Amino acid sequence: MSALSTDEKEHVFQRIKVMSNRYRFEILLLTQEETPSIAELSARTKLAYNKCADYVTALEKQGLVTKIKDGREVRVKSTMSLKLHDLHFER
Repeated sequence: MSALSTDEKEHVFQRIKVMSNRYRFEILLLTQEETPSIAELSARTKLAYNKCADYVTALEKQGLVTKIKDGREVRVKSTMSLKLHDLHFER
């Protein structure tokens, strides 16, 4: 792996920082292969809808998930691959 610039290091650090919350990490796991709605994520993580939506927004700001409008619902899909021995961030 080539050396990261200062800006790249900061970008990676911010992504790891936002992922370090247990619930945000769980949202990333739940959106790896599925595209659940925020309401479904809220129920599955046992978070209030507004808190879950805030967490999804934090993940989206770091480019870790994308929101997909589906009628009246908003669905969420991870943009990164979480595997035991490999983390891959899409740019």
